[in-house]
Amino acid sequence: MLESSLERRRRGCPNTTGTLAERSAPLTETEWRILHWLLRYPLQHADDVLVGVARWASRATVYRHVQALQEQGLVESVVPKTPGTGKRLYHLSNLGLHVLAMYLDTPARELARDWQADERGLLRLLPRLPTLLVLQDIVNGLITHAAAVMTREGRQPQLVRWTWQRDLTHRFKYREQAHHLFADGAVALCIRMQHGESSRLDQWYGIFLLSTELDDERLMRLRLERLLCWRESPERWPLYQHMLPVLILARSPRQCEHWQRAVETSALKLRLDPLQGALAILPPSESAHVNPWRLDWRTLSTDHPCHLQEGLRPVLPTAFPPSLGGEEGEEERWTHAPSNASVAFGPSGRPARLVMGKLASRATGITREDLEEREIIALLGLGLTPCHRGILHLLLVHPFLSEEELAGLLALQRKSARCLLYALRTLECLEPLSTPAGRRWHLCGRGLRLIATANHMHTRNIAVASDDEAESETSRIEQRGERWLLQHIQHTAGVYGFFATLAQAARQQPGQELCWWEAGAVCERRYRVGEQWYNLRPDALAEYGMRQRPIRFWLEWDCGTMNVRDLTIKFTSYAHYLASREWARESTALPRLLCVAPELAQERRIRRVAQARLTHVSGLVLRTTTVVLLQEQGPLAPIWSPCLLLSSRAVQPKDSLRRGVFETLTLEDDRPS
Repeated sequence: MLESSLERRRRGCPNTTGTLAERSAPLTETEWRILHWLLRYPLQHADDVLVGVARWASRATVYRHVQALQEQGLVESVVPKTPGTGKRLYHLSNLGLHVLAMYLDTPARELARDWQADERGLLRLLPRLPTLLVLQDIVNGLITHAAAVMTREGRQPQLVRWTWQRDLTHRFKYREQAHHLFADGAVALCIRMQHGESSRLDQWYGIFLLSTELDDERLMRLRLERLLCWRESPERWPLYQHMLPVLILARSPRQCEHWQRAVETSALKLRLDPLQGALAILPPSESAHVNPWRLDWRTLSTDHPCHLQEGLRPVLPTAFPPSLGGEEGEEERWTHAPSNASVAFGPSGRPARLVMGKLASRATGITREDLEEREIIALLGLGLTPCHRGILHLLLVHPFLSEEELAGLLALQRKSARCLLYALRTLECLEPLSTPAGRRWHLCGRGLRLIATANHMHTRNIAVASDDEAESETSRIEQRGERWLLQHIQHTAGVYGFFATLAQAARQQPGQELCWWEAGAVCERRYRVGEQWYNLRPDALAEYGMRQRPIRFWLEWDCGTMNVRDLTIKFTSYAHYLASREWARESTALPRLLCVAPELAQERRIRRVAQARLTHVSGLVLRTTTVVLLQEQGPLAPIWSPCLLLSSRAVQPKDSLRRGVFETLTLEDDRPS
C-alpha cells in the first residue's frame, strides 16, 4: 500500500530537539492537521477542532491528540469567563507555531502574519469572544447539517470543501471614494452533487454573517450600507448577480426589530434594492449545538418566513471577497511543500517570540503598570464575567445609573452589584460621579474602548474626546450625550428609577417581566408626511410582558418644568405621529402613553391639555399618576388615573378611580366599544 503524502513528509521532517522541541515520538497526521487548524482559527473549543478534522479523525481521537499536543507544549489553552462557555479554548503556542512553520516550509513570521496567529492577532480576538464563539457555533451547525439540508431530487449531496473567515474586511471604491466593508463572518461551501454514475457537479455557496451584542441601530445601518455599496461597486459589476446573501443573527426580539428597520432605512438612504438574505433570533445561550438550518428565518426584504436553504444560490468562486477563498490549493500545499525549513532564532538561540502565551496567568495581572493599554483591553475581554459585561452594556445605553437602579434592572442583590461595580472601578472601566440626584456611575475611557473593540467599531462612534488633544490610547474620552444627561440629571434619575422599580415589581408577579426599555435619542422618531418632516421625542419607550401578551408604552416624566405651552407642543407631536400611523411600522398594537407628574395640580394640567390636543385620536390609552404615589405604592399598584379622550367611549362613573396600570388597560380592551 502506498504511503500517504502526509506520512512521507512526517518521516522526512527532522525531529527538533533542545530549545525547539523535545518529543518522545513524531507527530501523527491528525496532530499536524490539528496544528494547522489552530493556525487558521485560533481560540477554538475541542468540538470546533473536531468539525474541522472530522473527515480524518473521530471525536475520541481528536480529544486525545489535542491533549497530547498540549502536554508537548505545542498548544496552549485558556478558560474564558465569556457568557455561554466554560470550556477550554486552544491556540498554538510559540513553539507550536515554529514547528508548524518548519513543517510547512514557511517562515514563522510570514505564517503568523498571514493567519494573524501571532501575539497581536490573539489579543485582537479576545475582546470579540462573545460574538465569535456564537458565530463559531452557527458555522459548526451549517457545516454539520449542510449535506442533509441541500438535498436535490432525492439525492443527498456531499460537502467536499468549506472555509470560513472571522471578522472579514475588504477595501473597495464606490463613487470614487474609498470604503471598507466589515462582516462578523463569511462562509464558503462547496457542494458536490452526483448525477448518474459517472458525472458530478461541484457548486459553491457563500454567506455573510452579521451579529452584534449592541442594540445600536447606527452601527447596524453602517454595516448594511457598506455591503450595499460593495454590491454596487465597479469591481462587482462582472459578478453582480453572484452577491452573497446576508444572514443576520439577532440576540433578542427587540434587536431583531432594530435590524429590520436598519435594513429598510439603509436601502432607502442609498436608494438601492435591499440586500438579499434572512434574519433569525438566536436561541438562549444555554442551548448548545443549535442547528441554524431550523431557526425561524425571515427574509430581509419582505420579512416573510422562509427556509435558509431557499435563499442560497450557486455562485462563482471569484464572487467571494479576496480574503475568503475555497480550499482548492490546500491539499496541494500539504502534499508538495518540502520539509527542510529553517527556524528563526532570536539572540538567545531560542525561536523568535511571536506568541507570548500564558493568557490565563496574564489576565490575573491586568492592574500591572507595565502593560500597554491594548493588552489590558484584550485581557479584560478574557477575564470579565457575564455580570461585568451586563453592567458595562447597561451603562453604555443608560449612563448615570445608580447602584440601586443597576441592581434592580439586572436582578442582583445590592451587595453583589456593589462588588461588581468596585471591581470594574479597580480595572478603570467605570467611575462614580456625585450629582444632585446622588452617586451615579458612568463608563470611562477604558470601558468605552473595550466595548468599541468588542464590537469592531471605532471609539468615536460612541465617545468624544473631552479635551482638545487628539484621541489616543490614553487620552481622556467621554460617552456621547453624557453632558445633556448630566444637565438634566433629575429628569434622568426619575426615568431610570421608574424602570428599575418596574423591573423589580414585575419579577414578583408570575408571568410578567419588563422585556426592554429605551430612553433618549434611541426612542426618538423622525418621519415625513407628504413634504413635511415631524419629530416624536418621548422620554422613554418600553415593552412589558404580561401573561405572554406584550404591552408597549411611552413614558413621559414631568419634573414640573413644563407649562401649558410645552405640554401643548408635546401632545401635538403625539397627535401627528398617531395620525400618520408611523407606529404601525414597529408594532401591531398602538402603544400606551403613561405620564408621571410631580404633584396633583400638574397631573390635572396634563390631563386637561391631553384631552384638548388628542381629541381626534382614536384608540390611544392615556394614564397619569404622581411621583408621590409612585414612590409610596409602586408602579403596579392602583395609582393610575384614566384620562378619557372626548372621542372615546362614554364616561362611566367608576372611570375616575385610580387603577393598576396594566390591569386597567387589559380590562378596557375587553370591553365593547
